[in-house]
Amino acid sequence: MFLGSVALLLVLPMGANANTAIFDDLFGVSFPSAESGWICGRWGVMYHTADGGKTWAPQDTGTDVTLLNAFFVDPQKGWAVGDTGTILHTANGGKTWKKQECPVPSFYLMDVFFISSTTGWIVTERTHILYTDNGGETWQIQFHDQDYILKSVSFSDPLNGWAVGEYGYTYHTRDGGVHWTHEAGYFRQNWETGDIEAGNYLFSVIAEDAEKAWAAGIDGYVTRTLDGGQTWGKVDTGAPRTQLFSVVSDRSGAIVIAGKETVLVSMDNGNTWTPPAFEPPNKYGWIYRIARRGTSGFIAIGGGGMIYLSDGNNPSSTWHRVTNFRQGAK
Repeated sequence: MFLGSVALLLVLPMGANANTAIFDDLFGVSFPSAESGWICGRWGVMYHTADGGKTWAPQDTGTDVTLLNAFFVDPQKGWAVGDTGTILHTANGGKTWKKQECPVPSFYLMDVFFISSTTGWIVTERTHILYTDNGGETWQIQFHDQDYILKSVSFSDPLNGWAVGEYGYTYHTRDGGVHWTHEAGYFRQNWETGDIEAGNYLFSVIAEDAEKAWAAGIDGYVTRTLDGGQTWGKVDTGAPRTQLFSVVSDRSGAIVIAGKETVLVSMDNGNTWTPPAFEPPNKYGWIYRIARRGTSGFIAIGGGGMIYLSDGNNPSSTWHRVTNFRQGAK
């Protein structure tokens, strides 16, 4: 017993507690305040922190399906979405989770975003966007288009939002989703050569305000709009040709992009980019999502239970690992 305890302590990072050893692949994260946050992932796992991400405790979601993201509007009320039309809701900080009825029960639900405790959106397969105006008591199909996968949704206010996904398909609303407009993305066959032509797959979008938004995706591709989606332009970040799974902004000039073995930070609205230091280094792992920790900093989560926290509010500072994880997990 004693030797086992010593062995466990030896594999944990400096300053970590035994209850922070997480080995599940993590896909979603939400911090409604600087101290209180949630992460979720494979096999329906959910963990909660009350100290800004330093330590984590598991919560029982009642499901074993993969949860792809969570969104909390405050430290009590939150939602999580995932495989096979799974929508979970808690009204007591995750002490209990209850399923909400999904209008597309066989679909994979990719992302969830709430602008208030009542109004939210979910993006999913077949270019479906789901909507609720009563906290998820009922969900309805607000929009659907061609048979592509939407991966991410973000709103800057109750009216202005974007959704992005497969082949660069990008949709924009200026009226809270009453109307969604296709702004970018394509998939077609060249009838002269027979080749398939398609836009860059997008994994993540962040709406900064009614006019500005960022998106990131495959092959190190980053794009942004400065004119409310009238035009989207590629941004040269110096990122390698790898999957960029997440983009986040503090809406004050700091932008972070992250993915497979890559994290880049801009502190000047995307004009210049630098890689922050990670301690210990994250050489072979993938980061699936980055989020703000209230107003106190940033968090990165990913494969094999990886969790890193930025050192303070500046994402270009050193990031420190707070959990033990499987290095190189895919």
